[in-house]
Amino acid sequence: MKKWILFALTATVAAGLYAEEMTGRQVMETQEDRQSVDSEYGEEIMLLKDTKSGSQEKRLARRYGKDTPEGLSRSLFAFLSPADIAGTAVLTWEQETEDDQWLYMPATKKMQRIASGSKKNYFMGTDFTYEDMEPEDIDNFNYTILRTEALSVDGADHACWVIEAVPANDEKKRESGYSKRMLWIDKERYVTLKVQFFDRRSRLIKIQTVAAVENLFGTVWRAKKTFMDNTSKDHQTLSLVTTRRVNESMDDETFTERFILNGKHVQ
Repeated sequence: MKKWILFALTATVAAGLYAEEMTGRQVMETQEDRQSVDSEYGEEIMLLKDTKSGSQEKRLARRYGKDTPEGLSRSLFAFLSPADIAGTAVLTWEQETEDDQWLYMPATKKMQRIASGSKKNYFMGTDFTYEDMEPEDIDNFNYTILRTEALSVDGADHACWVIEAVPANDEKKRESGYSKRMLWIDKERYVTLKVQFFDRRSRLIKIQTVAAVENLFGTVWRAKKTFMDNTSKDHQTLSLVTTRRVNESMDDETFTERFILNGKHVQ
């Protein structure tokens, strides 16, 4: 028994030392491995607020996500209400090189390809850009651990790596609207709890935080609340997930032009 206790203590210390010695990229790779699922469906309430006037707008939306056998992600985001934007959708296909994105507007009944130079634009009045809606491509960024610090979320302090993410190549530098991002990643659960976004002049423009982080199963965690505070535009977007299902069967057709043009994304 004493030998087992000693072994357990030694293993715990070794694990702690290994965690401290991890590189930024290793943290991101571990997060990707631990948080990945085969498919994911969600419904959410989105609140948009102008912090100067105090005006608010409520929207309902749904998300679909699935990985291909090659490990590339497919995602679809669609607004369900209000009526003037219902059916508007963004379809994203992760690729080995540059991701493909299309915007669907019900008024035109056409899928419009989003050019790489337009991905820095904000999506339908929210504080999320098209770039924010793409999956994290680890190969496109250099990740550097700057420090470790505690961050209070859901009434508890969580030790986090503070990681600087900078575009790693000239193409990504041209395409991205950000010179860098600062990521606070929970060292225990490998959940991103906070993100700071800096524009091309290295000015802080918005901060994303999460709350109500819950364990779905095993190592997979998700936040029910996501809050984006766009200080540069005096605007905020709050997303509250009301329904979430993972690893359920999802037809590949969900991520096609035909699925959207037939209105199935809002049925």
